[in-house]
Amino acid sequence: MRVLARAAAAWFENNVVCVVPFWCVRKLFHRLMGAKIGKGSQLNMRTYFMGPGRLSVGEFTHVNPGCIIDYRGGVEIGSGVSISHRVMIFSGGHDTQSRDFAESHAPVRIGDHVWIGAGATILKGVEIGEGAVVGAGAVVARSIPPHTIVGGVPARKIGERATGLDYKCHTTNIFM
Repeated sequence: MRVLARAAAAWFENNVVCVVPFWCVRKLFHRLMGAKIGKGSQLNMRTYFMGPGRLSVGEFTHVNPGCIIDYRGGVEIGSGVSISHRVMIFSGGHDTQSRDFAESHAPVRIGDHVWIGAGATILKGVEIGEGAVVGAGAVVARSIPPHTIVGGVPARKIGERATGLDYKCHTTNIFM
C-alpha cells in the first residue's frame, strides 16, 4: 500500500503540482511530502521530482524551470545556489555490474553559493563544494572542491572562482 501511495504522490507532484503557477502552493505540497525548503528559496514550475521526502534546500536558492531532481538517495542543496534551466541531479540509478539491474543510491550534496549552468548533469554520490561553478552541459561524476570551475564531459577543472561570496538568489515573480 505504501508503494502505491508513493507512486500516486509522485504522479500528482509531476503532473499536477509542477504546473501550478503559484510557488506558495507548490512549496506547501513539497513540505507535506517531507522536503525541507528554506526561506526565500524557489523551485520553479515544470521541475520534475523523483523520491519524495529526501530533499533539503537552504535559503535564497533558485531552481529554474525544467530541472529533474532525483532525490531517492537524498539531495542537499545549500543556500544562495543558482540552478539553471534543465539541470539534472540524480542521486539514484542502477548498479551497472548487477546481474538483476539493482538500484543504487548515493546522496548528492551541493554547497552554498554554487552555480550550476544550463543542461548540466550531476550524478549520484557527488559533492559540489561551496562557491563552485559547473559549466553549461557538463557531466559531473566526481566531487568538486570549493571555488572550482568545471566544464565538459566528463567535467574537468577549467578555473577557480573568487572566495568570500555573499549573495542571495531570489526572484520576486510568484508565477514561476
